[in-house]
Amino acid sequence: MYNPRWPHTLTIFTQSLDERGLPVTDSNGDPVSTAMTLQKVVYDSRWNPVHSSDGTFRTEEVTELPWGYRTSTGGIKDSGEVFAADYKISTPMMVTHIPEGTLVTLTDYDHTFTAIVKKQTTYNWGTNIWLDAPGNNYELQDNQ
Repeated sequence: MYNPRWPHTLTIFTQSLDERGLPVTDSNGDPVSTAMTLQKVVYDSRWNPVHSSDGTFRTEEVTELPWGYRTSTGGIKDSGEVFAADYKISTPMMVTHIPEGTLVTLTDYDHTFTAIVKKQTTYNWGTNIWLDAPGNNYELQDNQ
């Protein structure tokens, strides 16, 4: 179901680790990562969160989430905490914790790019994620 608040696509990747906790790499020495499975809260046709009979949120597993830009600023204040981040995005409400430093791949109308999670906060209608652009180490692809 399309919602203009979240018109883009987000995929979150976690780095694969071996039994010793070291990063797994491919034949080129690049780190191997896999798409994270997220527990997203189910919404009804009016974009209200759906509750189960026991009062908890009904959730579904997804590997991609819709998202939308919320701000592009160098400093963000949230709940009394002040920190710097390059972007703030919003997604539908999810209950999966995304650790700081996790890589995310974002696709908007014009391009696909990678960013690093700085912070995640879930509110009553959605989840906000603050991101840092990782610099020139990650490729930017224009969508055709």
